[in-house]
Amino acid sequence: MDSLLARLERAEAAIAILRQQIADESESAVQTRSRFHLELSAQVLTNAFFTSGRVNNVDDPQTVLVPPSPGSTPPTNSALGVTLRQTRLGAATSIDNVAGATFTGDVDIDFFGGVQNGAGDRRLFPELRMRTARARLLWPHTELMFGSDTPLISDLNPLSLAAVGIPDFSGAGNLWNWLGQVRVTQEIGSLGIGGGRIRWAIQGALMTPYAAQVAPGEPDIVDAGERSSRPAIEGRFRTRWGGKDVNGASTISGAMIGSYGGEIGIGAHHSWVATAPGVLKESYAISLDGHMLLAPHVELRGEAYAGQLLRGLGGGGIAQNFGTAPPSAPPNTLGPPIHDKAGWAQINVQPREPIISGLGCGVDSTDPSDNPVRVKNTVCAAHAEWRPVQPLVFGFEYRQLWTRYAGDETYTARHFNLIFGFEL
Repeated sequence: MDSLLARLERAEAAIAILRQQIADESESAVQTRSRFHLELSAQVLTNAFFTSGRVNNVDDPQTVLVPPSPGSTPPTNSALGVTLRQTRLGAATSIDNVAGATFTGDVDIDFFGGVQNGAGDRRLFPELRMRTARARLLWPHTELMFGSDTPLISDLNPLSLAAVGIPDFSGAGNLWNWLGQVRVTQEIGSLGIGGGRIRWAIQGALMTPYAAQVAPGEPDIVDAGERSSRPAIEGRFRTRWGGKDVNGASTISGAMIGSYGGEIGIGAHHSWVATAPGVLKESYAISLDGHMLLAPHVELRGEAYAGQLLRGLGGGGIAQNFGTAPPSAPPNTLGPPIHDKAGWAQINVQPREPIISGLGCGVDSTDPSDNPVRVKNTVCAAHAEWRPVQPLVFGFEYRQLWTRYAGDETYTARHFNLIFGFEL
């Protein structure tokens, strides 16, 4: 009897502790003013970098710059530093039965704001920057999204802890810019094969007509795409199979390469750029994107596109819209619109849950007849991530860049990035 009483007392004590823990957790849960549950996430990254060669951005480079003139030669072409401005903060919520749908919303911000080529204190005192902010209404076969997100035709990025502020392969095949838009997805059918299903859907989006271009003589520095007074239009047909259909708000961590399955999409983009009073130039593209597991724990992801005037979507045309005007042209005249073909691919392996490693390359090739300054840009990167125990994360990335300019000169740079951080 004494033994039974002792066991009962221990059980009652354990139950009391459990009740206290549940009460503490309930009190500490983050809720909004409207009393809806809010989930916070963070990825705090310390990036120690070494860059050899002249690049457009030393802590997250995308292109190589030409050698400086003799009168402005720096002491060295290398740079070493430590920064935390690729740290990300996120918040997400999910609410059932909103207009007969499930509502999800998420916000993602980082500290990568400010000019790319400013003084060194931009890394000592980083500026807050909005990345994505999405509101979704999810019905069984329909999704409505409005907010800021990547282009519909290029809704995928490589895995990287060293290229958070600007995703890897920007200017080398990856159109990534976060743009205001309204997007609709409608499933149009599915087919059961074996133990899984193949699902088809069509998507459409109206986006802000951002072109990253100011027309000559523009007095108010208004973007030339916005001056067109017409929205950008995108459409996409996708096929998705296996795995989990992740239409809700996502976390900011890339700790998993995904469940078994994949997706392939074909897209089209069309917008306009106002270059002079009454003059509109067309921006357009066709795209192919996809990700899939080639084998257990081995993922392939990538994108490709062809088009013109695509700098506003994030690095298209090697961050160029117009080529150099001929010498006979009047001053402040834009050259021909730049056409380019580009793409990137990355293979990631996750042999064990704490470890992810991968290798990828991207290339953007512009049409030489359009007189571009940068003719070809090639970037290759190898990365490794290690999450030994929550919340710690460590990583390393090596990046090699080759940029060819008009005149067939090719310049190279190397970038090493060592990452220490934690994820909440």
